[in-house]
Formats: sequence, C-alpha cells, structure tokens
Amino acid sequence: MRIRAEISSKYINETDHKMASIANAMAHPLRVALVRYLREKNCGSGVDNVTCNKDLVEMFDYSQSTISQHVKILKECGLFITESKDKFTLYYLNKELLDEFAAFCAK
Repeated sequence: MRIRAEISSKYINETDHKMASIANAMAHPLRVALVRYLREKNCGSGVDNVTCNKDLVEMFDYSQSTISQHVKILKECGLFITESKDKFTLYYLNKELLDEFAAFCAK
C-alpha cells in the first residue's frame, strides 16, 4: 500500500519511523532470538557476559555471514551496540531502546 507524501508527513512522525524500523528488524525469528540471547547474556557483568560474533555462530548454528547479516539489521535500527576490542567486535543490547519499543507496542 502506498501512502501519499502529504498524508504521511502530516500523520507520521520520527517516533513512528523509529518504531517501524525496530518492528521490521524484529520481523525475523532469528533476530528475535538474537535479541533475547543478548538480553540474557548482557544482564550480568564480567567476561562471561561479553558476546562476539563467534559466540553467536556457535550458539545459533548459522554461518558467520548469516549471523552478520542479521546483526547488521539489528545495528541499523539501534538495538545492537558494537564495540571493537582488539580483533573482536563485541555486541551489546540497547536495553533502553528495547524497553521504549515494548512500551510503544503496549500503548
């Protein structure tokens, strides 16, 4: 369905675009599972709670390239935050944004 520009600009705001981006990212079962895994993994502190791509590949038994494609979508919408450390990229869940999305959906 196509929405005319004058209607969309009048009724659709920045929050709507942000929430739609997150909803689109969460529209795949693997990405939902990745978010859930990071939420559980990032709850504590310490070395055991750090997640890198290798951990995701081992946990979900998908190829590295498949995991990377899904992680890219989650990063683009802001749900995943990355940090480079030595030769590794570490992944963290943006819990505030996830909570904002959940609250938005509950309205």
